Amino acid sequence: MNSLIQPDRVEPWTLGGHAGVTSKLLIDGKNMTAMWTRWEPGALAPEHTHPHEQIGVVLEGEIVVVVAGETVTVKAGEFYYIPSNAPHLERNDGSVPAILTDFWSPIRADLLQRRFTPGDAQAPGPK
Repeated sequence: MNSLIQPDRVEPWTLGGHAGVTSKLLIDGKNMTAMWTRWEPGALAPEHTHPHEQIGVVLEGEIVVVVAGETVTVKAGEFYYIPSNAPHLERNDGSVPAILTDFWSPIRADLLQRRFTPGDAQAPGPK
């Protein structure tokens, strides 16, 4: 495994169920998954749950995150946290793209297969 991760060298793909979102799977470690995403203005990830903890950072622009009914606007340089199994959604209400990096633990088996399976995204067995 290479210790340097360069998002510009990772192939992008459309994240299913997320309108206006382009993704790049950065790494799947032993206990976590990291993914870069670009959210176009108006992009939406409808409310969903998954058994993973999720921590994200906004690198550019801003994103609205709604977790268990609490709405926050997360701006460039800020982080957000989504607990395991918490109903949540994300959207870009701004006029410019938002660039995010998200981290999940345990690993996201669905994202490793380039698909999004809310509520049923179980981690695989040991590697």
